[in-house]
Amino acid sequence: MNLRYRDERAFLPLAALGKVRTGLEGPGLTKYQKLGYCLALVGGRYTWARLQMFSAFRRWGDSAQSTWRHTAWIWLQKAENVYKAASFINLLIFLRTGRYRSLIERLLNARLVYERPNMSRTVSFEYMNRQLVWHEFSELLLLILPLLNITSIKKALTFPFSSEQMSKVKLKENACPICEQCPITITYVAHPCQHQYCYYCLRTRCIANPSFRCVKCNEQVLAMQRLPTEEKAK
Repeated sequence: MNLRYRDERAFLPLAALGKVRTGLEGPGLTKYQKLGYCLALVGGRYTWARLQMFSAFRRWGDSAQSTWRHTAWIWLQKAENVYKAASFINLLIFLRTGRYRSLIERLLNARLVYERPNMSRTVSFEYMNRQLVWHEFSELLLLILPLLNITSIKKALTFPFSSEQMSKVKLKENACPICEQCPITITYVAHPCQHQYCYYCLRTRCIANPSFRCVKCNEQVLAMQRLPTEEKAK
């Protein structure tokens, strides 16, 4: 990244003497500024979070008003409100002047500036395009998947290779494909494939699944009809 922190305390005298051409000159942060920035950004937030958790766990706010715990709780709340108000004011000033994004930078006089003013920007939209394509693909799947009958698709794909289908091929022609009873007592024919079933087997399957498919040919059964006695004798 073409960014760095500059020590504003050392830059202002240079600007007053007219030794500034691009506005990006000036030394970087000193060792003490870097140390203070690290302690305030990391250590300060960690200490404040731990102090709030400890006071909430010990229930300082529910203590008697004459105790030091209740007084400390009130001062903690006031300090938090003051910090939020100061951060909001600093944000307004930053939007106006473009200097010091946070209170820590303002207190340390550390300003974020460009390191090289003439550096060309190289922007790659490959990651953004990938995210957009994946987002649209996900939206398409969320729209289409609820409309698909996954069970029927799975059965249609696995039906020719299922062990059940391979075993049904070996059955006799006059045996029921479901219960394998031979001969069939009450013979019914499935339409339009004309395969023969037991009445109870075919009827229960059609009631349980209105789109029931024939076990032998995987064709949807649209109707069922009892086989006449003379055709059964043949």
